Amino acid sequence: MFGWAYPVSQDVQGWIEESFAWAMGEGILRPDTPLVLPNATFFPARKGVDDAAKIRGVADDLQRILGMEDKQIELHPQPVLPDELRHQYGVMADIGGTWMADGNRSVITYDPALIRLPLALISTLALEMMHERLSWRGSEMPGGPEVEELSTDLRCFTAGLGVIQMAGAEQAGWQGYMRQTSRAHALALFLAVRGIDQGDVHAAVPARAWRLVKRAMREIAGQTDMVASLREQ
Repeated sequence: MFGWAYPVSQDVQGWIEESFAWAMGEGILRPDTPLVLPNATFFPARKGVDDAAKIRGVADDLQRILGMEDKQIELHPQPVLPDELRHQYGVMADIGGTWMADGNRSVITYDPALIRLPLALISTLALEMMHERLSWRGSEMPGGPEVEELSTDLRCFTAGLGVIQMAGAEQAGWQGYMRQTSRAHALALFLAVRGIDQGDVHAAVPARAWRLVKRAMREIAGQTDMVASLREQ
């Protein structure tokens, strides 16, 4: 019997490991960084308010999780398009969210239809919030400007948002910038470095994503020296 080759290349694994070390130096990944789960502990339910207020509440939760409560970030819905156009052209996958800065003002736009996909909504806002967080980084990220979007996606994992990102991609039906296999490797590495039990992940991600994470955890379990080195950063 031949086993399946591990789907994450050595080069990508090395970039993820280097990026974890970089995130520690930037204070994005800390000894107390929690594994953020899609539950009321991290995202309290908001009843009796309209969709815009709910989305604003999720954004406020993410700012608190990321230690960005002092940042003034505006939220604006994108133009609403008919569902038939979304299905025909894949609009939601292309413009789920954007971030831009203009002087001291930052603006995130979002697809209001994401309110129907709560995990995809949180993961989209998390990615755009991470653009804001990285806009005041102290040094260049591993890989340089050429992999800016990939690095931003990965940085959500170092900030404890890996479960959200994996589950959101599954719910939306598209992968985004990183592949799910690479995301699984990053999430497994986060669990190993932080010493977090896998049980919470199993309950929070879809079955297909969980199989990828289990495979990644087995791979990383054989890299004890690498994990120990990251823990000592």
